[in-house]
Amino acid sequence: MYTAIISDQIQSDLEASFKVMKELGYKHVELHNVFGKSIEACSEDEVKEIKTLVEKYELKVANLASTVFFLCPLYPEYKVSLFNPEFYTIEGDIETHLQYLENACKIANELDCKNVRVFPFRFPDNEDIVVVGSDKDIENISIHLSKAVKIAEEYGITLVLENCPYSHLPKGEMTLEVIKRVNHPNLKLLWDPANSYRAEKHKVPKKYLELDLMSEYELIKDYIGHVHLKNYTYDSSLEKPFLHKSLLEGDIDYPELLKEMNSQYQGCLSLEPEVGYEDTITSMKELTSINNR
Repeated sequence: MYTAIISDQIQSDLEASFKVMKELGYKHVELHNVFGKSIEACSEDEVKEIKTLVEKYELKVANLASTVFFLCPLYPEYKVSLFNPEFYTIEGDIETHLQYLENACKIANELDCKNVRVFPFRFPDNEDIVVVGSDKDIENISIHLSKAVKIAEEYGITLVLENCPYSHLPKGEMTLEVIKRVNHPNLKLLWDPANSYRAEKHKVPKKYLELDLMSEYELIKDYIGHVHLKNYTYDSSLEKPFLHKSLLEGDIDYPELLKEMNSQYQGCLSLEPEVGYEDTITSMKELTSINNR
């Protein structure tokens, strides 16, 4: 396994982030927020600038963390909105997102990157839905991902589908259903164990609530193409009970989980710590330490 970090998790200035990565021995980077926009919205000139910096700091791009299908309604009557104004994302309907996906694939090839992240559609703001991830949802998400993967295949790119707590499929076990239905070598899982951990249990069908993280990994391990890492502690007394923590300070036992993964998964472990600068630096050092054990 090798380590990376999403550059804007360190700071928004791309070169400043690269300097920190170089100092801490990181050789791979993941790109999302670049020049105040999501990576798939970058122009050719901006991509050339990114490429120059990547080469200057001797980095390899492990993944493009695009926002394709994130702020995109799964059904026409759905309204979706951004939960965090600092999370840069594209908007529009499905066809618009597919156009951005094609640009993301072009950018990935220019940066010698093989993976592009996509999402299982933002959960709607205007619908009182008891649970997410219904059979209908999974069927429709699979239909749209089948279109997306055809675009990716043309460019030799693998799409990695992230389980996201703000989406219709918050748990890795749920995104696996889409992977199996689409059944294409250019579509794999982006597993975020912390996202699975913080899924709102009252919205998740009971059949997806039986597995702990280690068991979920065992179920999905053959389909994983990329991994995001962050950690939380849970405090039921708070209105928002999941609190971001540095990698080894939260509820998830990453040393044990990564020990299990190390014998089978040979891909990227990419940090998305979502904490302040000092805790991000701590998380980077912690990940290096436990990955080298």
